[in-house]
Amino acid sequence: MTCPLQQKLEASSGLKLKLKINDNRSTMLSIKWDPVCTKISLHRMFLEAPKNIMDSLACYLRHEEGNIPLSIRRFMENKMKGIDYSHQLDQTKLYCHGHVYNLKKIYHELNNQYFNNELDLSITWFGNGIQRNRSRVMFGLYNEGLRLIKINRLLDSPTFPDYIVSFVIYHEMLHHVCPSYFDGNGQHQIHTKEFRAQEKKFRYYEKAQLWIEENKSFFFA
Repeated sequence: MTCPLQQKLEASSGLKLKLKINDNRSTMLSIKWDPVCTKISLHRMFLEAPKNIMDSLACYLRHEEGNIPLSIRRFMENKMKGIDYSHQLDQTKLYCHGHVYNLKKIYHELNNQYFNNELDLSITWFGNGIQRNRSRVMFGLYNEGLRLIKINRLLDSPTFPDYIVSFVIYHEMLHHVCPSYFDGNGQHQIHTKEFRAQEKKFRYYEKAQLWIEENKSFFFA
């Protein structure tokens, strides 16, 4: 028996569909077109999607849009901001103590100094500290759904001053405070004006920028 959502999409798109509802953290919309029966996987957020979003989805299913419509991308972006997957984190698999730096200690100091201890995020090292492709080094990452900051183990070295490690962590914390969005042109704004303004409030901002500029040829080919 088909669910009401599938029935509505079939009626509006004119296609025979096989619908799957998922709870993925990364892929919220996946479509495999087929002349007989198109397979579509939707995040559970679409169960509460307004009519205009479902109409846009129907147009996309009919190939009237080459890419996922901006309205749908905005809808998914905004909805994901309200979904907290942090309870799925296995805290025993998070590693904060490095050979040189303790991420949790630095995080708590920054949370106290800049955010009034209002942030409730997790933090861990990632990688093995070996630099392979120098043109694509990521010092830090932020997973919004998991509320998780990940710092490249490459930074767990005396080569990196403590203010650089702190700056990278602070930068990732700001991704939670100043979330990304799609602007009117459909561009994904990640480092917004508000983000950049907050970033400059870091105590050693200019010093950190100077160090990065002086060392970027070493870390980035």
